[in-house]
Amino acid sequence: MIIAIDGPAAAGKSTVARAVAQALELELLDTGAMYRAVAREALAQGIDPSDAEGCARVARSIRIAFDPQGKILVDGRPGEPAIRSEAVTRAVSAVSSHSGVRAAIVPLQRARALGDRGIVAEGRDIGSVVFPDADFKFFLTASPEVRAQRRAAEMGSPGRLAEIQDEIRRRDRLDSTREDSPLVQASDAMRIDTDDLDARGVAEAILAVVRGDPQKGREAALRNPTASRATLFYRLLYLLDRTFCRLWFRLKIEGLENIPRDSGALLAANHQSYLDILVVGASIPRHVTFVARDTLAEWWWLAFTMRQCGAILIQRGTSDRAALRAMAAHLSAGDLVAIYPEGTRTRDGRPGSFKGGAVMAARLAGVPIVPVGIRGGFQAWPRGRIIPWPKRIGVRFGTPIDPRVENARERLEEAVRGMIGDGSFASVPPAP
Repeated sequence: MIIAIDGPAAAGKSTVARAVAQALELELLDTGAMYRAVAREALAQGIDPSDAEGCARVARSIRIAFDPQGKILVDGRPGEPAIRSEAVTRAVSAVSSHSGVRAAIVPLQRARALGDRGIVAEGRDIGSVVFPDADFKFFLTASPEVRAQRRAAEMGSPGRLAEIQDEIRRRDRLDSTREDSPLVQASDAMRIDTDDLDARGVAEAILAVVRGDPQKGREAALRNPTASRATLFYRLLYLLDRTFCRLWFRLKIEGLENIPRDSGALLAANHQSYLDILVVGASIPRHVTFVARDTLAEWWWLAFTMRQCGAILIQRGTSDRAALRAMAAHLSAGDLVAIYPEGTRTRDGRPGSFKGGAVMAARLAGVPIVPVGIRGGFQAWPRGRIIPWPKRIGVRFGTPIDPRVENARERLEEAVRGMIGDGSFASVPPAP
């Protein structure tokens, strides 16, 4: 059996691969350690990492083996911890990009799979190049910010977070743009976003798939260890927001009984104005994780606020699968997640067509969708106006919808339209 685990730097591949190999009693192949060994020896000989022929000569001359625990041996001596030095980390992407180096190392990697035990191999091109016929393929990923935090914690250097993040981005660029065996996800690999998962959670997902339960594996990959909790910053912001909306917009809230008290649910609302996040957030005493377009993070103060409140940023105009997985993970953990399925603000107060991502996220997580109708927001802050008028705004939470039912998206859109009429506060009779 061959299990291939690929992914960018600091995505957690080594820790996960070791856990999976131990659980299945397979051998571990850390291919990154092999390229690190070449990089270290090249630096020791004064060879520049960009010297393709010099690095290839080193790769052909050193003897690489592994001890029974899977630790690398270089010319018969332990390679750890020397191959993990900062100098080697900076050089390894350049060294491993040379075709001559890979021509010397890849056959050694393939030779490790000839034994009877089977292997768990991790690296950058395992599923795409080294073992294209692997029995199982996985691609681990995480945002550069999260990967930098992990690496800084490992190094005990939280003050160097920005520097480490820049280095990770540089390595990503080198690994993904090299001509020989670039970092890519194999077409038949299962992608696991590890932003909200610890190593044990990722290993559980992989083991479930290998043991014949792919559905459980997907659920484990989506699962967040714990639900989000309102931070002090969020609680203070909630009090200010609620006070402002009550006084300035005479906020009217209906249907709060439809919001689960302590379990996950997707809140899907029409998008009337920039006030929508404020009025929905002010209406619910629980923590709400909002989904917002990533362009809002261009303003530092908004980026800071969204980060403190745990917002999920989505790339506008794309399906953004990473954001979809993040939504499902939060929902599975028991969070309330709020989204505006139209994707953009209305131009006339009436809701537009809803996109299907909201239903898909709720279906993946197995949670209900609560339709949310916002009315009066367009009249309070229409497009083109600099500051909002003190118009009355209402928020109504409708009866939850099971995302598994037929035509769930159409039912959601119909429910929201029924709650808001033409979008003005006066157009809809009070809830019974």
